[in-house]
Amino acid sequence: MSYKTILVSLNDISRSNTVLALAAGMAAKHEAHLIGLYVIPAPRIYPAVSAHVTPIVLNETKIFFEEKADQSRKAFEKATSAAGVEVEWRRISSDSPYIADGVIEHGLQADVLLISQRNDQGNDGIEPEFCERVVMESGRPVIVVPQSGEFNEIGEHVVVGWNASREATRAVFDAMPMLEGSGETRLIWVDPQKQSEKSGNLPGAEMAATLTRHGVRSIAEAMPTDGIDSGDALLNRASDLGADLIVMGAYGHTRLREFVFGGATRTMLDQMTVPVLMSH
Repeated sequence: MSYKTILVSLNDISRSNTVLALAAGMAAKHEAHLIGLYVIPAPRIYPAVSAHVTPIVLNETKIFFEEKADQSRKAFEKATSAAGVEVEWRRISSDSPYIADGVIEHGLQADVLLISQRNDQGNDGIEPEFCERVVMESGRPVIVVPQSGEFNEIGEHVVVGWNASREATRAVFDAMPMLEGSGETRLIWVDPQKQSEKSGNLPGAEMAATLTRHGVRSIAEAMPTDGIDSGDALLNRASDLGADLIVMGAYGHTRLREFVFGGATRTMLDQMTVPVLMSH
């Protein structure tokens, strides 16, 4: 198995070089078509101030994003010129004020999406709930790249957060092209004693056997804790093992346009130290 269409979101200019290096490497490895996407959102006009928004302000907003788009395109062309892969640049003007809407729309036909972790100090016009919305609404596996660190290649040593849930199962099979090329994949079931009916005597053993049939060298591991957050436990174990990728299901629910995450998903989005492939 392999990913044949990879879409990389490039509105976060501050991390574009790192994300592009990873995306280009993945595209070369999988012989995939690589799409670089920059979204120019519609201006956000709030009812309380709409009467005071002038054409000059709207034009300045448009110029801001167009200049960023040009920077992004140049970075994309530079990063992919020597990669030897089929590439496509897309700069779209969205009818929505939310960048996530454009990424979700264009990501629907991709095998996998690459985005940057939220940058709270960034100045790229990306909405705070961008990552959550792309993960929850795209219907595709999303690799979230941390705000710090360099990751030119991932997938040699993989940690999977496993608990026999629908989301975790989806994540494992969405990640199969990565797992099949890994040196080792370790299924970590955090605190399986809390789900004894599901986990059984050998937590994760059946999924490990399934992965073995795909040619994946996999190990199932139970990880009892002293009550620490499961996301922290996964991050600690990934660090101990020298993992370069974490695979996990994403859990959350919507309340109008507000996304509420808890437990491992929120911890991972806030504190990730290596790229994380999430599926919902």
